[in-house]
Amino acid sequence: MPPLPPLPGNRVGNLAQDFTLKDLNSRKYSLKEMRGKRVVHVVFWATWCVPCLQEIPALRATYDKYRDRGLQVLGIVVNMNQTVDGVRAVARDLKINYPILWDDEGTLAERYRVSYIPQNFLIGKDGVIRYAGTSLPNDYVTLVESLLKEEGAVASSIRPH
Repeated sequence: MPPLPPLPGNRVGNLAQDFTLKDLNSRKYSLKEMRGKRVVHVVFWATWCVPCLQEIPALRATYDKYRDRGLQVLGIVVNMNQTVDGVRAVARDLKINYPILWDDEGTLAERYRVSYIPQNFLIGKDGVIRYAGTSLPNDYVTLVESLLKEEGAVASSIRPH
């Protein structure tokens, strides 16, 4: 009997829940469209969150080093006491080089059950969550490198009856 595919969810081993959000320039990004092609690091953050801001240099450097090999970092703004212009200014000042997506109604943060920020999800090419936590993993670069080496076979949440 073949193993059961992962269920959609927000924990390690779950198939990451799909989403489509726009960045600060209205360009759409869809997690589903990246499956099979890219390792995706999703980070929920806010401009007023000091630990969030402290992660940005490491995210920026890792994205610079690995984006041509298939890493996509998506910064998702938790829309609490923030404006698009304010976020745009912080992104410019901190030289953020990855897309910043706007979760206007907070529905994605709810679906991913984000209760603390930063909240990081590292998702393999297969769409399965490999790391979830409120900080970057200690072996972040090593984990990114190993995920980039994996094949991109897409996991399915369709379960046989």
